[in-house]
Amino acid sequence: MTRTSAVLSRSLPQGRLPQALLIALATLAAAPAFAEDAAADPTTLDKIVVKGERAEGYSVRRTSAGTRFDLAPREIPQSVSIISHQRIEDQNLDDIIDVLANTTGVSSTQSDTERTEFYSRGFYIDSYQYDNLPTQMVQNWSYGDSGLDLALYDRVEVVRGATGLLTGAGNPSASVNLIRKHADSAELTGSVSVNVGSWGRTRSTVDVTTPLNASGSVRARVIGSYLDTESQMDRYDQHKTLGYAVIDADLTPDTQLSVGYDYQQKRANGATWGGFPMLYSDGTSTGYDSSFNSAAKWTYWDTTSKRAFATLEHDFNEDWKVRIGATHDETKADDKLFYPAYNDWVTGASLFDRETGAGITPSAGFYNTERKVSAVDGFFSGAFELFGLKHEVMGGLSYNKREYLNAGSYIMGFPGSTTWDPFSSYLNWTGDISEPTWGDLLQQSRGTITQKAGYAATRLSLAEPLKLILGARYSDWSLDGIEGTTVSRFSHKVTTPYAGLVFDINDTWSTYASYTEIFQPQTLRNQQGDYLDPVDGKSYEVGVKGAWFDNRLNASAAVFRIEQDNVGQATNVPVQGTLNEFAYIGARGTVSRGFELELNGELAPGWNATFGASRYVAKDAEGTDINTRLPQTTIKLFTSYTPQSLDALTFGGGANWQNRIYYPVPAYGQIEQGGYALVSAFVRYRIAPQFSVQANLNNLLDKKYLSQVNGYGAFGDERNGSITFTWSF
Repeated sequence: MTRTSAVLSRSLPQGRLPQALLIALATLAAAPAFAEDAAADPTTLDKIVVKGERAEGYSVRRTSAGTRFDLAPREIPQSVSIISHQRIEDQNLDDIIDVLANTTGVSSTQSDTERTEFYSRGFYIDSYQYDNLPTQMVQNWSYGDSGLDLALYDRVEVVRGATGLLTGAGNPSASVNLIRKHADSAELTGSVSVNVGSWGRTRSTVDVTTPLNASGSVRARVIGSYLDTESQMDRYDQHKTLGYAVIDADLTPDTQLSVGYDYQQKRANGATWGGFPMLYSDGTSTGYDSSFNSAAKWTYWDTTSKRAFATLEHDFNEDWKVRIGATHDETKADDKLFYPAYNDWVTGASLFDRETGAGITPSAGFYNTERKVSAVDGFFSGAFELFGLKHEVMGGLSYNKREYLNAGSYIMGFPGSTTWDPFSSYLNWTGDISEPTWGDLLQQSRGTITQKAGYAATRLSLAEPLKLILGARYSDWSLDGIEGTTVSRFSHKVTTPYAGLVFDINDTWSTYASYTEIFQPQTLRNQQGDYLDPVDGKSYEVGVKGAWFDNRLNASAAVFRIEQDNVGQATNVPVQGTLNEFAYIGARGTVSRGFELELNGELAPGWNATFGASRYVAKDAEGTDINTRLPQTTIKLFTSYTPQSLDALTFGGGANWQNRIYYPVPAYGQIEQGGYALVSAFVRYRIAPQFSVQANLNNLLDKKYLSQVNGYGAFGDERNGSITFTWSF
């Protein structure tokens, strides 16, 4: 049976176990009773049915990513990256930020400690899926999406480029599909791990799977995790609690039902809003070090998410099946924040005086936000023969409703204005400023975004080595909302076509070309308060792929071109009638072009590796670079090796490199972060068949670099490490 290992920690605060961990431990304690009952029953366990592909090493042999057809990676006419559970374990990746930071062609920017935005090919990633059920995530109000814990996910699949066929409206960047762990063992199995590391870090995880009946046709899996850590930054600490439960049932040999629920809570104290001021008024650097915290002592940013889901799948025969999935999640955020305003809003020039420390005007916000998402997606797929060749077809319906309500009390300190607690100098800042007396939390925005869609595609065998995928998605997208005092009701109905052609050169190599159109409604507003028109455009990609060792090693090389109109670009001008919303303009004629390379999987028995390189250039109609805070060139590699002569030992490491980024400041030129590489290493030793210890070291060369460059700054993590103890059973 497959045994999963997670990551746990040493002692917990105040000597108490978190509630999610207590639930998991209670299940662990009760599980032997199930095992004893099963042992007493002479009935032979039935063969359980496990749907979906399990990762082997760093890759998967088949996946439905991008098309819904069950294909080998080299049969998919788009760039696909798989971040397997084994790689997550080797690199000790905790959350979505960690995974996407190590994914080919994906880069990120920070807005503050709690908001990280991800990009691919120069565009924002807003399309996410949970077990292939599409939804969208946006970070402007930060519902904690970028901090989702990975303990409950088996792997992450990233399809780069436009993915409108399956996700509907979205940017032509990438779609991130998080594949949950399921109860896939008819025997009691699981793991307990403890991870301790730099800055007082402790992470504890319990993962238990057990049969719920004698035959094993009904099974449960429970996961509990708790993270408690401080930071290299003064006065900042973070606490995460996760609880996850899923029941998988084989209703018949051909029908499977899965029902589950997960709960995640993150509490961040000392959270920043923006970051530290980067420039003095004379244009010189403020020179803060990595321990500086620009926030007041009373700040925090807490988020809680609750998600219920269910899927039902039925196989009519080997070729035809139907699958229906549904989910409902509720997310809330509660935060009190401090913002050190230091720029002239018109010129962007710094008002922060190097000698006196004057020119910083305190601002503060107290926000309560909430979001509810309900989604249903059902589809069928099958195969048929025509003219002596086998073809495939799939089609489905999708419904997604996202409701949001954002309320807050904002105390804005304009330069020269009087604030609740004025002070004369920001020099030697230690976070000492009184918390303001908050007014009523007023509604900032409220609305409902609904997307209804129908989609279909067919995979035609034009000849034995030549496959053509043709598809389209019809989307009915609508917004009924209010921003400030502006009421907005509008909708868009559009059909987005998709086409992909794959030619098998031989049993190893294939080449492909794909095309899709882009449709992305925008909730960004211009200076007059009107919403921007939808983004529209075209995406082209051609490439070559290879596969070896029964698809355990995959390689791809692709070139792409994306043409877009009306892409929202931020300005420093506020929307009329608002205090804290900045206006956007629609950039015409935006073009992104580039290439990507990836090698991922098993190079030899015991040797897994991943190597990815990407380069893109994105410019608007005037030839000006867009999103200059993103690296245009990245190289990411990681490898692990288990000697056949000493299979208890596994070791490896890797490096991530990016080229320079910059942020233009018209008054002074630009703020720049030069290119840099981050090196990591790990070693794991299995002391006994069921017990292992692992050490991870990150930023091995202790590189000092800016992870945030937008007028406000933040530093990336300096050298740090952790040790993980894992017991599997």
